[in-house]
Amino acid sequence: MKSLKNLVPYLKSYYWHIFACVLLAIPLSAIRLGPAPLVRYMIDEVLVKKNKPQLIYLPFILIGIYLVNFVIRFAHYYLLRIVIIRVNQKIKNQIFLHILGLSADYFTHQSTGTLISRTSLDPHQIEDGLSCVNLAIREPFTLLFLFGYAIYLNWKLTLITLFLLPSMAWLFAKTGKLLKRYISKSQEINAELLSTLQESFSGIRVVKTFKLEQYVYQKFTEKNELVAKFRLKGAQVEEAAHPMVELLTALTLAPVLFYGGHQVLQGKMSAGDLFAFFTAFGMMMNPIRLLNDVNIKLNQTAAACDRIFDLLQWKTHLPEKQHPLPITTLKDQLEFRNVTFAYPDHPERMILKKVNFGVPHGKSIAIVGASGAGKSSLVSLIPRIFDVTEGQICIDGVDLKDFSIADLRSQIAVVSQDVFLFNDTIEENIRCGRLDATPDEILEAAKKAHALEFIERLPQGFQTCIGDRGQKLSGGERQRISIARAFLRHSPILILDEATSSLDSQSEKAVQQALDELMENRTTLVIAHRLTTIKRMHEILVLKDGQIVERGTHDELMNLRSVYFKFHETHSH
Repeated sequence: MKSLKNLVPYLKSYYWHIFACVLLAIPLSAIRLGPAPLVRYMIDEVLVKKNKPQLIYLPFILIGIYLVNFVIRFAHYYLLRIVIIRVNQKIKNQIFLHILGLSADYFTHQSTGTLISRTSLDPHQIEDGLSCVNLAIREPFTLLFLFGYAIYLNWKLTLITLFLLPSMAWLFAKTGKLLKRYISKSQEINAELLSTLQESFSGIRVVKTFKLEQYVYQKFTEKNELVAKFRLKGAQVEEAAHPMVELLTALTLAPVLFYGGHQVLQGKMSAGDLFAFFTAFGMMMNPIRLLNDVNIKLNQTAAACDRIFDLLQWKTHLPEKQHPLPITTLKDQLEFRNVTFAYPDHPERMILKKVNFGVPHGKSIAIVGASGAGKSSLVSLIPRIFDVTEGQICIDGVDLKDFSIADLRSQIAVVSQDVFLFNDTIEENIRCGRLDATPDEILEAAKKAHALEFIERLPQGFQTCIGDRGQKLSGGERQRISIARAFLRHSPILILDEATSSLDSQSEKAVQQALDELMENRTTLVIAHRLTTIKRMHEILVLKDGQIVERGTHDELMNLRSVYFKFHETHSH
């Protein structure tokens, strides 16, 4: 249960709520004691003595007890619900913000399902655990009051019941340990199940095109079977624990029944006292059963806490300086100095090796090469999606690492082949380029991106929702929304990563015109296969196996009749 200590900082703002809950638990527990002395009084003073006048008051006393119970119970539970809901909210917010701040390598070796599970499902496990805190507060008081009343009635009978406690303690410890193990495993596999769901739904077009329905269904059912197995193991422990509590109770009740009956027969105890004792003992079993449920839920919560606070220990692999240098705009050049790069999860495989080049302010450079040459990896280093393994990337002679990541990325706009759009309106998707943009600025950006014509044809114009990943738009339309974002950003550095490769000739013409306007007065790096795009660049770099093997203008490289020449010949046919 040490894991639960991690929740203490989240509870600090609600100490008064918790304190009020504890105070209200005392009268609430005392009220629950009410039926035991009421049964004793009814048997000994009313039924045995046939006291009819007293019988009239008993129903009113009973109603009065539960009216008071209603008021106290409502306040007790509602205060706790405030704590539960707000703590859940805080934890989810912190997890999501923390994940957003992690470096990109975490998203390559952690499944989407794991991250979703830890952001949404694990906090709900914590909520379930916190929801039983009221029981953990109230039931010991109830047990204490009932135990005290039982001692008052017959201390010898009460001592017999104490033999129940060690076995209960052992049972709680054993079931809690097993449950935590099974629940942790179940949640891990459930995260993989969520990943399968996410992949299947987001890639539904591929699934249907290649008739993969049975394939993804099998993946889903296999993982779902594993989840079910571990849940059933947990269910075995839970369902065995409850009757075990009842069995242990019966083993304690048997000698109490014999001894108590013997006391009544000998006249040493009244029948009312015995019935009241059994009522109190029976009511004591309810807190014990509830505390067993608390034990189960708290172990579920502890397992969720382990996963959540393990995630919160993850650190970004993109360190920032404590006092970063200010950045205004690119004035001289963007420069790669002996840049070597390997992805963090495969440090032995060098993607880039000793890359050196510069792009002067306002100039454009094309990066060409076969698949796997390192083109996309190279441009991903500029906004620090990943960091260089060796060497430096500099803006106006200053290492990128000397700037804050936020300032650096504000200087860069990216238009890529794989355009990501949110399931929101066109206006909001364009606004992602600069969140403080006005509607007029968004309109102007759409005009420059040659997107206004198709936007105005849509039923709701800029307020049209475009579906998950913009699936309601064509490829060319999605690309022009992406270009409008880039126009809105006003960034001096522009990265075009295969921005026209998947478009038809008509869409490409409109997009290319927009890109030409976007590139004006910007320092541009272009990854492309289309020769019409490459030819117009100020310089062309040819990458092979992570190294620059040729560089120059189109005409210069064609005259070499080497790697670029062969590349040109291949893509001309």
